[in-house]
Amino acid sequence: MSDHALTIVSLSFIGLLKLVFCSNSIHYIHHYCSLEVNKTQNAAFQDNVDRLLSDLSSKSYGNRFYNSTSGDNDKKVYGLFLCRGDVSPGVCRDCIDSSTKNLKQNCTHNKESIVWYEECMLRYSNHSIFATEEEMPWRYWCSVNKVSNTDQFNQSLSTLMNGLVDKAAFGNTTPPFFATGDDKKGGGGISIYCLMQCTPDINGSECQRCLKAAVGGYQETCEGRTWSMIFSPSCQVRYGSDPFYGEGKPIKSGGGKGKNNSYVAVAAVLCMVLSGLLVNLRA
Repeated sequence: MSDHALTIVSLSFIGLLKLVFCSNSIHYIHHYCSLEVNKTQNAAFQDNVDRLLSDLSSKSYGNRFYNSTSGDNDKKVYGLFLCRGDVSPGVCRDCIDSSTKNLKQNCTHNKESIVWYEECMLRYSNHSIFATEEEMPWRYWCSVNKVSNTDQFNQSLSTLMNGLVDKAAFGNTTPPFFATGDDKKGGGGISIYCLMQCTPDINGSECQRCLKAAVGGYQETCEGRTWSMIFSPSCQVRYGSDPFYGEGKPIKSGGGKGKNNSYVAVAAVLCMVLSGLLVNLRA
């Protein structure tokens, strides 16, 4: 291979890795892919998925929530996205762009797929998902660290969460079905910041049901942890001991349950190495 060709390949590879690892504004969490469709008989379905994802990506310019369809009859695909209520339009756009690319790479030929980032969620299905409250599949991530005063912390967090469930579901919030709150004194010496959100196509009672199920999931899997994130197709619940929501606030990225945040540091180092390599290749 010539030096020129090697440089092109190297730059392309570096660009891809920088796209994946070096974004400061969005933080990938997890994706889910359902059973595959028949690839031979459902090429039209996949074409509709591709058109739908392109449409959703284009509609992220100026929208926090959007739903759309592509195709007809048994090849029809339904999709939607939701950006977190406190992120900027630019972060929302970047997150949806990354989400569509993620599903194209990881969930090809699947009947249903969903991807979660800290800043947004995007999903599609071969059946209608609009105005329908869904709690499955749900995913959770917890800190490995536990609080010292578990009883007081759990009591404070429970009070905060219960209040935010009703605020998100029935309060006149902007954007709709989005609520944040904190308890800086009652968490056993630990401040607590909490965020809840539902997709705005469901009603208040359905939002309340989804959030209560998520809170129940926290109590079952992550009780007493210093932070937790719980995601389902229709809602999310998240809390932490440091501020993470609101414009300009630092966002703490968490790994899966039982993991730490070391991947953030690894990604930062990798970005520095890639940037240096890029400079050398251009020299």
